[in-house]
Amino acid sequence: MSKVDVVQRTAAVPSFRSAMAAATAATAVTATAHAATPASLVAMAAAKPPTTSISTFPGRERERERETATTTATTTITTPHALNSIPPTNPIPQIGVIGIKRTRNGDHKEGRISKSRQRTFEKSMEPPVLSFYGTQPVPLPSRFGSLKKRLVAGHEPALQASWGRLLDALRDEVRHIEERGSDLIPSLDFGDIDDEAKVAPFGAQLKRYGIGVIRGVVPSRDASRWVEETKKYLETKHEYKPPPAQDPTCFDFFWTPAQVRSRAHPNVLQAQRFAMSLWNANNDDRLATRFPITYADRIRIESVSNGHLTVNGAAQPTHEDSLIAAAAATSSAQIAQVDNGSLERWEQDGYGRGGLYDAIFKGDWESYDAWDPAGRINATSDLYNGAGACSMMRLFQGILALTVVEPGMIRLLPSPKLSTAYFLLRPFFVPKEGPPEQGASAEEWDAYLDASNWTVEKEQSTIIHGAVPGHAQRVTAPWHPHLHLDKSLVTPPTLQAGDYIIWHPDQAYQFSNTNYRGNSRPQTSSSTGSGPASDMTSMLVYTPAAPLTQTNALFLARQRKAFLRGHPGPDFDSTGTGLGSEAPHTGRLSEKDIREVGGEEGLQAMGLAPWNITPASTVGSSHKHASSSKEKKDARADGMDVDAASRSSSRDSRSSSTSSSTHAQAEVVRLANIILFPDRYDFYMPTRASSPAPSREKNERERERERERDRHNKERGNRERDRDRDKARIEINKSANAS
Repeated sequence: MSKVDVVQRTAAVPSFRSAMAAATAATAVTATAHAATPASLVAMAAAKPPTTSISTFPGRERERERETATTTATTTITTPHALNSIPPTNPIPQIGVIGIKRTRNGDHKEGRISKSRQRTFEKSMEPPVLSFYGTQPVPLPSRFGSLKKRLVAGHEPALQASWGRLLDALRDEVRHIEERGSDLIPSLDFGDIDDEAKVAPFGAQLKRYGIGVIRGVVPSRDASRWVEETKKYLETKHEYKPPPAQDPTCFDFFWTPAQVRSRAHPNVLQAQRFAMSLWNANNDDRLATRFPITYADRIRIESVSNGHLTVNGAAQPTHEDSLIAAAAATSSAQIAQVDNGSLERWEQDGYGRGGLYDAIFKGDWESYDAWDPAGRINATSDLYNGAGACSMMRLFQGILALTVVEPGMIRLLPSPKLSTAYFLLRPFFVPKEGPPEQGASAEEWDAYLDASNWTVEKEQSTIIHGAVPGHAQRVTAPWHPHLHLDKSLVTPPTLQAGDYIIWHPDQAYQFSNTNYRGNSRPQTSSSTGSGPASDMTSMLVYTPAAPLTQTNALFLARQRKAFLRGHPGPDFDSTGTGLGSEAPHTGRLSEKDIREVGGEEGLQAMGLAPWNITPASTVGSSHKHASSSKEKKDARADGMDVDAASRSSSRDSRSSSTSSSTHAQAEVVRLANIILFPDRYDFYMPTRASSPAPSREKNERERERERERDRHNKERGNRERDRDRDKARIEINKSANAS
């Protein structure tokens, strides 16, 4: 999931229960904002406290060249805001200067404007976040215009033709999604993941629509116990970072009992291994899906008390929070999010490293394989160290439900291939005729959306719709009209406690409170069975599925350090200060607790224990699902990894040799062990399996053997020299006697 989009702050909280109740004030801001008048927008903009700053892109081309890629942009918000609904706030303390240029020589001269940012704030994400609720996308530095031009240079005719085919396919796709709705989302019982007859249709549906639900991964009694344990854990919290205003139930907690236990649970790891095996991985790909690893993401907590929605947050909303909440409340635009980077998908140093989307940019989106992981392995999805990207390669986004979640909490766009191709190509096209006015007829809208009304932009602009540095990709109704988000976003069926929903990493999704519309708030219930019926808690744990790769091992080393210190996950602590640390928590789980839940495999997933590929675990890389329970039990007893093989066929164009698979995966494991356990593994060993470093006693024995061999060789050499001297002396004597 993406990271916070607002200023990072801490606030004192006496208890979890009181914090949940205190946040009703933030909800009141939203309710009042619905009654705002357009005239209040100007007043709100003028009411900014002096310590809040919005940096803008300069209007002159010369200055735009000097802008860095991380500079944020200002966009006019056309939606009304409610000034009177915002409670007065204290000025934001000046914590530090981030992303601010130094004053250049000559800036002090008369008549010149200093290019330094005079107001200090802590990484305020206000301008780009607000822009998502406006009508105009953010213009980027001029280099992005050049980047877009290079991507499609020489392919313009093919791109234009592919755009027409894509719009035709999307029109049929949206119609199909609207007709089928939630029925498109397949589900599979966890106990059936080894039943080939049930796995085959589930896998086909999952790869077609990008979404799937695995039922009963965690026993409901375990989930209920984790919820109660987490509530008690949060009661001891003395410091926390409020959730973003536009998503007030998503909390920056990373090491709660529910999160730590669920990540290490053997069933969760098994479900992740099974899901990742459905990718079209090749034996030569440098990743090991048989070894799922943990990504420390956030937790979603929503509480309903006496029929009223209450969420945790700051007791008094800040100015930025109020602006964003008001913008979200008054915006009627559909907004969905795509994780794992935004601008990185177009940049050469991002996903361009592996050429993942090259076929799309060349006008051949049909040949793009959304389930080929090869182009993702070496990609950089977080070029800007920002609040909307993930540094780890994830093959699935995932949520583990710890309570019953009725439909409406989350909506997803079940079209991983077409929707991805569309939002990637959208920045290259402009309409010949703009959108019709509100209330226009269906015929006018059809004419606007028709492929004949769209053409490749002659001079590529700097706009990449829905993408700004350091934030997740957004798709919106005004900027991506052909997606018809009001029709194409579907809600999954009811999730029971212990169910695990997964979706493709390029898939667009939307949580119900993203737009602050009251009619879209979910009805949630708690599976704990305690308390009156009117008091309910919903708890979801973000649990993405990530394979072992060299890059992921590097991130895992940083994450392991954060866990041991109780600090936030590395992607959520860009300042490195440990803001929102859970170190002082009573009951914070340790390595011992992970071992009790998940054993050695749970420790490996957290980078707390090394991996090992034995000869038995690397033989037979193409066995099928339908192995019996007895075979699985015997295999585990022998140390064999019974889930080593990919459950999907390899790509026809690539090799599928068993030896190749052994080489690639063993090398990944070797490098991961070197990265995470440098004191235990040799750096220079060219073997296919990692070699533990010899002990001190073993080294002494080896040195003693070497000294013994040296003495033996020296004695043998001396004997041979003596023998040679004796032979020479005898020959001399014979010659003397003969003469």
